[in-house]
Amino acid sequence: MADLDHQYIATLVDFSRRGDSDAFAELYMATCQEQYHFAYGYLKEEKTARDALRDTYIFALKNISALADVNLFLPWLGQIMLRTCLNLQAAREPSAKTRNPEDTAVQIEGQDFILRQILSLPFTESQVLILKYYSKLKIREIARLMNMKSSQVKHYADSGSKKLLQLSRS
Repeated sequence: MADLDHQYIATLVDFSRRGDSDAFAELYMATCQEQYHFAYGYLKEEKTARDALRDTYIFALKNISALADVNLFLPWLGQIMLRTCLNLQAAREPSAKTRNPEDTAVQIEGQDFILRQILSLPFTESQVLILKYYSKLKIREIARLMNMKSSQVKHYADSGSKKLLQLSRS
């Protein structure tokens, strides 16, 4: 997503919010490859990743008018994709069908955190922590998935972990 023209994306979002289906189709074309890449890397199955992509964009289309700031479309879309992947992953586990994936405990630096706490962090930090601790991915795998350098992933993981530890102490 680093190569996207954020001003152009914001303009497309604005038109989409007014009901312009061509603008939403263009938004889809501009963002779907990155979203699919993330879903496939997270879910490890082509069909399930396509399902996540479909569900994410259906949700985004239905709810785009509720987006308060057009400049927040990309993080909002990423958050939808992440939650969709979590739900699809939980649906694949028979014991997880009745539990909300956001109520899952994740251990970070020896402490248990509820996924909901992690999702309250800034988007990139929460995404990195979920991929590292929930999905058990290595730093270089996360860097590839998120199209970042490994040093950036380490920074977001450290920063997010520190924020979580501060939250747990307050």
